[in-house]
Amino acid sequence: MKRIPLTPDLSSITELEQSLEEFAGAHELDMGLQNRLNLMLEELITNSVNYSLHSVSGPALELCLSLENTFVVAQVEDNGPAFDPFTEAPEADTSSALADRPIGGLGIFLTKKFADQYTYERVGDRNRVTLRCKIGKAP
Repeated sequence: MKRIPLTPDLSSITELEQSLEEFAGAHELDMGLQNRLNLMLEELITNSVNYSLHSVSGPALELCLSLENTFVVAQVEDNGPAFDPFTEAPEADTSSALADRPIGGLGIFLTKKFADQYTYERVGDRNRVTLRCKIGKAP
């Protein structure tokens, strides 16, 4: 498992892209999977920075990447208040016209669509979101 501490602000998006590119290259992951992971992880990290970590003294953000059998496993952890994005985030409006839709929820909607498995757990004082994506499978 590769643990990557991230700067707890939006500069972490650049750190994410570099780390994911290195991981994907080292494990010969296809570009489609790399792009899906990047989109999902960028959404999760942006949500942590914008909604969770701003209220914390000494914010912490970490990404873990690993391979388990035929899956890439990606975990995002932060030390913000407990929040399960899969059950507590607003549902995305995917039926209204784009101009009429409220902001929010689309990143989690896409994460649920693109990940083969996704979980949230509270571990001590940290939120942990785990994504599992099958290697070689298109969404």
